[in-house]
Amino acid sequence: MYSNVVFCSLLLFGSVTCLIREEELTVLSVQEFLTKYGYLPEKIKGFDYTYTKQAIADGVKKMQAFAGLPQTGRIDVETSKLFKMKRCGVKDIVKTKSTRGKRYILQQGWDKKTITYSVLNGSSTLQKSRIESLMAAGLAVWAPHGGLTFRQHETKPDIQVSFVSRDHGDGFPFDGPGRVVAHAFPPPHGAMHFDDDELWGDNPNEEDEDVTDFFAVAVHEIGHALGLSHSNVKASVMYPYYQVPVEKLHEDDILGMRELYSSVTNENSREVSEATTEAVNSRSSVVPRFTKADSEDEEDIPDLCFTYYDTIQVIQGKIFVFEEEWVWVLSERKQIEKGYPKRFHDVFVGLPKYINVIKTIYEKRNGHIVIFLNRNYWEFSSRFRLIKRGRITEYSLPPQVSELTTVFVSNYNNRTYLIEEERFWRFNEDTGKMDRGYPKKMSAWRKVPTPVDAAIVWKGDTFFFQGPRFWRFDNRLIQAHEYYPLPTAQIWFPCDPTPEMARYLTNEEA
Repeated sequence: MYSNVVFCSLLLFGSVTCLIREEELTVLSVQEFLTKYGYLPEKIKGFDYTYTKQAIADGVKKMQAFAGLPQTGRIDVETSKLFKMKRCGVKDIVKTKSTRGKRYILQQGWDKKTITYSVLNGSSTLQKSRIESLMAAGLAVWAPHGGLTFRQHETKPDIQVSFVSRDHGDGFPFDGPGRVVAHAFPPPHGAMHFDDDELWGDNPNEEDEDVTDFFAVAVHEIGHALGLSHSNVKASVMYPYYQVPVEKLHEDDILGMRELYSSVTNENSREVSEATTEAVNSRSSVVPRFTKADSEDEEDIPDLCFTYYDTIQVIQGKIFVFEEEWVWVLSERKQIEKGYPKRFHDVFVGLPKYINVIKTIYEKRNGHIVIFLNRNYWEFSSRFRLIKRGRITEYSLPPQVSELTTVFVSNYNNRTYLIEEERFWRFNEDTGKMDRGYPKKMSAWRKVPTPVDAAIVWKGDTFFFQGPRFWRFDNRLIQAHEYYPLPTAQIWFPCDPTPEMARYLTNEEA
């Protein structure tokens, strides 16, 4: 473990006791951090057990992956900084059925578009009136992207903002100056708590590291109060670690808002809150600029160069890329076929309208195409016409499996691999039976990260995708090639390199 200074004394029987300075990371403190933010499972009350070294290393890897660091599983210098950085107290890893740990993660939004809020008090360093002004400016950042209106209301507001310290009765005590600076709860709770032991300021360019910019933190916590969880995109407002200044929402934040509120009815569609409108001008010159979509068209098509998508698969010798309700088809890398993207409902005739995302799809050896959602599947002919609906148990999967994350047919042995997060099965389509000895752990695919978002066979090679990166697998060595990962967007899609993509060239250990 990383340490600055340790004072040790030799006791009887050769044992050693150490007085560890506050800066040091102990095994216990690492475990507590990983558990607190969802990287290790919480211990069940009444059961006494310890985490294995491998479990802790895996938890560290997940934390490093979320923060955008090389996944070494070791507490190196850069990783140790994460334990001490100012950050939000909300968990990073949230177990939901609607996500596979990539892009924005949603909890629950408000079922209305006019939302009330109240500031209960000021901090010890910022007056209540200033907090109210900054809160209004922070709400104005989010309002356009959900079509929301915010009103300050003292009686039973939807969102309550308050400054508290230490144990304040919600089960999530603050830890004094530094580290956790705030947390917030999703709808229908909506409470936003800021640690009053922090030295709060309103100048994002403040050189004093002890000063925490309230506006930057407030914009982040508002995201939670509206229903978003943390994002692993560092440029996102919902990235868990403290960053200043906040200048605008990232596309990741905007996509989350659209998914949360696009179907919510606006009860006052023509009404715009004066407080929200005026708030834009109440902030200094660093007022966040609203990030507008590239097109004002109602069919706001995602940008593949953003490097995030729901899944990718090879069908009929072509690359199919799915994102939200859209599908792109590429005849070769970087060559999008004419007429695409299209809504995938226009391609897969007979797919139920309530299916608004495709995350798991593959082409069977007989040429049929299968789309999975939860425990169900829909099978299409080679002409993309629905011919069958079934349950995933027909693939000899145990009933406990609730969702498959990716499925593909290997060209190495012609077996169908069914992957669920950390484990996989091998299915024989010729006999309709599962091969013996399964499931197995995904760690069998050495140097491939887990969970994977997609797995494909393209021109004889097997590729695994996770987030913005991909790996090419060596079937002979049974591991990913060591000169991977590479950035998906600039290799597979017609995208120009960007500074953000450059960091995906890091050959991280999977």
